[in-house]
Amino acid sequence: MLYKIVSLVSIFVRNFLLPNPYINFIVNETYAELFNIFIGGFILHKLAYWFTGNIYRKSIDDPSIGSFGYLISYVVITLVVSFLGLFISDFTLFIIVFLVLYLLACIFIGKLFDRNDF
Repeated sequence: MLYKIVSLVSIFVRNFLLPNPYINFIVNETYAELFNIFIGGFILHKLAYWFTGNIYRKSIDDPSIGSFGYLISYVVITLVVSFLGLFISDFTLFIIVFLVLYLLACIFIGKLFDRNDF
């Protein structure tokens, strides 16, 4: 029951409360929304899923913890993409900086929770 509640809250937050992080790269708001719906959301989903895997283990932990961890990961990654987009206009540089920060965060969180596969 708790898992369903956390999952519904997660869906609501991700769909209605978070900003579109791609608006800083795609000037046209309509195109930015379409990109977020068809491609960008999938990218954020995969990054948050992999990041959550550094904390949560499906066979060991309660599913509600995994759902909450996924929500937190998704929110943090979305805000980091939005924040970096405000200061880095070159897309290639943005990708490099983001990936370095993402990998460092994955390693740090993995070591903190003693779950690194690196």
